[in-house]
Amino acid sequence: MELGVHFRLNDDEARRVLDAAGDDERLHDVIGELEADDAIWQRACETDKAWDPIACALAPEGDDGEWPARGVIGGARALQADDEECWVTHLDPGEAAEVAGYLATLDDATFAGAYRRMPDELRNPEFGDDEQAYALAMLAGLREFFAAAAADRQHVVFTVWG
Repeated sequence: MELGVHFRLNDDEARRVLDAAGDDERLHDVIGELEADDAIWQRACETDKAWDPIACALAPEGDDGEWPARGVIGGARALQADDEECWVTHLDPGEAAEVAGYLATLDDATFAGAYRRMPDELRNPEFGDDEQAYALAMLAGLREFFAAAAADRQHVVFTVWG
């Protein structure tokens, strides 16, 4: 499994990503440029491999999951062409604020319950107490990240490359 990263982006930075939507090679290049920009990287939130159990616990139905829970990882829209190559999602500032509000009310016990109810077919081989604790630690960082995105009216882009 690959590593996930969320970026907080201003309008101009987000426009570069949105302009590359549907062209995975170009999208990969733009994301690489964002990763290499120290100022942008300072605002990023690495979710490592925890993005997967977080997404599967909060939105086991994927794109059909409840909003804004599915937006934490799945965003409001996917930007990639090939789901097997990568997953790149986007939230505009208003959507990011909705996700921030949701995360502010999502306590650890509620997440733990959702994690335990995760459908068997979505569970990783690491499923259990250690993975849950790992996901909760990353979720704490996402709460702060999304709160900052909402406060600064920023776009959020999530990326993971296969």
